[in-house]
Amino acid sequence: MAKQIEGVYEKVLECAKVEFLEKGFQEASLRTIAQNAETSTGSIYTRFSDKAGLFEALVLPVVDELKCWFSEEQEKFHLRANDQKNDFSQYSKDKNLSFIDYVYQNFDVFKLLISCSDGTIFSNFVHDIVEVDVHYTVKFIETTENDALVNGRASLPLLHILSSAYYSGVFETVVHNMSKEDAVIYTSQLRRFFLQGWKDIFYRKGVDDD
Repeated sequence: MAKQIEGVYEKVLECAKVEFLEKGFQEASLRTIAQNAETSTGSIYTRFSDKAGLFEALVLPVVDELKCWFSEEQEKFHLRANDQKNDFSQYSKDKNLSFIDYVYQNFDVFKLLISCSDGTIFSNFVHDIVEVDVHYTVKFIETTENDALVNGRASLPLLHILSSAYYSGVFETVVHNMSKEDAVIYTSQLRRFFLQGWKDIFYRKGVDDD
């Protein structure tokens, strides 16, 4: 088995990121990546199997880390749900700032995930985050014995739509290449807007007050 040349793996990843960011996954060329990395397409196949494997090598570590953190924070909140139910506004504010910090520490990777992943298994990245969020929203409702689902002020499809709308909105910061400072302001405003809606769903007495 031929010995792999030191530094080629990292150079290929660097050039692949540039190519994917410029053209998206589907239009990106392994030949161009190999040329820019001063190697062969064969060496890319040896190291990454194919173009999908190369894209995965760029994004998977960040995806796994974010999902792990996100699930852990949701679980922490769930375990303290009764203590947090009157203070979930501050809790959500703190976690929103942590979320944005992580996104901007790995901005290029999130740009790949949000804007360049069509044709990969990561094209449903936001949906995967939403599924976790909805799962724990239901657990919050059940643990705090809230009657929103029972009385029809909420439903599983509505929870999914609202969560999807929120996280799609958060990631608009990436789509539009906002500065981190602007992203913090924008997502704070977005969070406050959605928070009023959640409070209405959780604590309004009737199904429809109109």
